[in-house]
Amino acid sequence: MATITVSYDGVELILSDNGHTNASRSEQINWHPGSGVKSVTNVTAKSSSPVSTENFWSNPPRENGVNFRGTINGTVNGAWDYDISCNVGTNNNPVIVTKDPRIQVLS
Repeated sequence: MATITVSYDGVELILSDNGHTNASRSEQINWHPGSGVKSVTNVTAKSSSPVSTENFWSNPPRENGVNFRGTINGTVNGAWDYDISCNVGTNNNPVIVTKDPRIQVLS
């Protein structure tokens, strides 16, 4: 299981894996809020992603409390480019910030 901590430095989102995750087939990916991030609000494929969401994930990323969690397909090859959005404000006054990282499946 890979856990990616997403923090906010006042300007941009910072991912604990520097925005490039190397993962195995069938691995579960967890996105977890770190310093300055109230919650992860969305994880969606970029239209330019080399592999579609339907082919990349056996369980696509979904909200799990303040986290997001998904499980990679056991037969997939390639990479998934995505946008991650996080609330860096408060529940009453949300401020959404987005970043565009990549997950690469190791063969």
